[in-house]
Amino acid sequence: MSAEEFDTKRAQFSNLWDGITPKGVNRTKALKFRQYIREHVRQKKVPLTRTNCEKYWMGELQKEMRDAETF
Repeated sequence: MSAEEFDTKRAQFSNLWDGITPKGVNRTKALKFRQYIREHVRQKKVPLTRTNCEKYWMGELQKEMRDAETF
């Protein structure tokens, strides 16, 4: 994944988390996205923080968990 793709995906997460759409801010969409991501993070049994949610979205949380299992 190139640096530009990485930054784009991080910006996409931020926009979804805040509910930013081309038509403005959509609070319902933000809450739905947060609930979706938090449920996945909860299943991984890690604290439900924005940082952990962002790590999950970027694939970093899964990589950390795989690395922890191998050691």
